[in-house]
Amino acid sequence: MALLFMPKVLVLGARFGGLTAAYTLKRLVGKAADIKVINNSRFTYFRPALPHVSVNYMDVEQLKIDLAQALPEKGIQFQEGIVLKIDARNNKVIYRKADGSETEEEYDYVIVAIGAHLATELVKGWDQYGYSVCEPEYAVKTRERLMNWQGGNIAIGSGFFYQGHNPAPNVPKNFVPNADAACEGPVFEMSLMLSGYFKKKGVWNKTKITVFSPGEYLSDLSPASRKTVAEIYKSMGIELVHNFKIKEIREHEIVSEDGKTIPSDLTILIPPYTGNPALKNSTPDLVDDGGFIPTDLNMVSIKYDNVYAVGDANSLTVPKLGYLAVQTGRIAAQHLARRLGFNVKIDKYYPTIVCVADNPYENFAIAVKDDTWYGGSVSEAIPSTANHLKKELFTKYFLWTKGDMALEKFLASW
Repeated sequence: MALLFMPKVLVLGARFGGLTAAYTLKRLVGKAADIKVINNSRFTYFRPALPHVSVNYMDVEQLKIDLAQALPEKGIQFQEGIVLKIDARNNKVIYRKADGSETEEEYDYVIVAIGAHLATELVKGWDQYGYSVCEPEYAVKTRERLMNWQGGNIAIGSGFFYQGHNPAPNVPKNFVPNADAACEGPVFEMSLMLSGYFKKKGVWNKTKITVFSPGEYLSDLSPASRKTVAEIYKSMGIELVHNFKIKEIREHEIVSEDGKTIPSDLTILIPPYTGNPALKNSTPDLVDDGGFIPTDLNMVSIKYDNVYAVGDANSLTVPKLGYLAVQTGRIAAQHLARRLGFNVKIDKYYPTIVCVADNPYENFAIAVKDDTWYGGSVSEAIPSTANHLKKELFTKYFLWTKGDMALEKFLASW
């Protein structure tokens, strides 16, 4: 029987949340929906391995997926373009194409996965002295600096997370705790990686590392896990500084908003997180006061029932974690498929911190699984060689499937 109505679904963004939503929806509904992904670049990357690029363990080209090839192969349209705003009242997305022309496109449903904004402009001195691993170009720049490292002071930490609170998402309150940092997993991972990397280079004994946090470091983990990390740092000679809200990066130090300083010849920063400018420019009641989209547990906007939000763009995901982006992307696709008439089981959203801090040069990784921040009782932090190997296999799996992690529940090692 021919469909009388072919709904048009726009997926905005092609990282974990957007790719999971697009691929899952296509698998569930086949030709019963017209699915198009709009992303600000033709390429997407396996981001959990960007720290590996910075310590010269992998090359950024190894982590790249060509969306213009991968998506059409699965029957999904692709458009390169920078989303400027969403007109939720009139079901339109306004975006700028690669040639600079501005266009608008109508939708029946939209899945918003354009992430948050790395607000480097909020840190004075960033352009001159700041380094990071959050984007491919940042990781490459950091690698070049580290390859010439001869010793000195390194500060690694996070900027502040400008979290929205009003209106709140329509979910249990304990699912959305208040966070000072958006995600400190990469900070922990880099502090481990650098020890292995510098030992290999023979400059570890000439290097002093300080880890800083805008609140309590790794506050999303249980007190027992935080104590274990503090003991690991103490044994490694790494200093840990809590409640350091970075304001400025200078040539040989960083400065907090209340005037404290930390010696630093090289500052590696997870920049402050704010709402995406495109969402702040969108229909005002689509977003909360931080510029994130509040939803229910099916990832449906609390104001517009044909708008879904997944990954970092959703106010529900705290911290801003790849594991939660995939979970939200899958649920949004399942729920939309159900609305389109398919008998689909919808997963239940349950937040858990799941990540792996890898140390490739010393051949081990610490696998973390923790739901205590949300009122649960699971608190695991397990170091092993097997966890390092699992992370390497997960990287290969993601790239082999072009980001279509249908078996993520069984094969992923975050």
